[in-house]
This record gives sequence, C-alpha cells and structure tokens, in this order.
Amino acid sequence: MKNYKQLLLTAAMAGQVIAIIMLFINIRAAIWLYSIYLILFLGVFLLLIKERRNEKKEDEKHDHSDY
Repeated sequence: MKNYKQLLLTAAMAGQVIAIIMLFINIRAAIWLYSIYLILFLGVFLLLIKERRNEKKEDEKHDHSDY
C-alpha cells in the first residue's frame, strides 16, 4: 500500500509539472493532463481515507482503556 501511495504521489506531481509546461505548447494536451492529474489526486485522497479507517479499526481493536 505504501509503494502504491508513493507511486500515485510521484505520478501526480510529475503530471502537474508536465501539464504546466504543456499549457504553453498545446492547450488540449494540458487539459487532458490536468484531468489525469485530478484522477490521480483523487486516488491518493481515497487511499489516505482508507488507510485512516484501517488505523482507526486497529486502534479500537487494541484499546486498553478498560483496565
């Protein structure tokens, strides 16, 4: 999961830089790249939400407040 998150973050950063460069070269390609960047960003966001939910479940499972 960690490698997948790092891959998505790297791809999203590279996509953003390439899209900014493409704004000066080809506007249609830039719009296409920004849409891919948006999809990658949403993927990272969903992974972070999923990871946070898993952490909460683990915390509830190992809750020792009843001592």
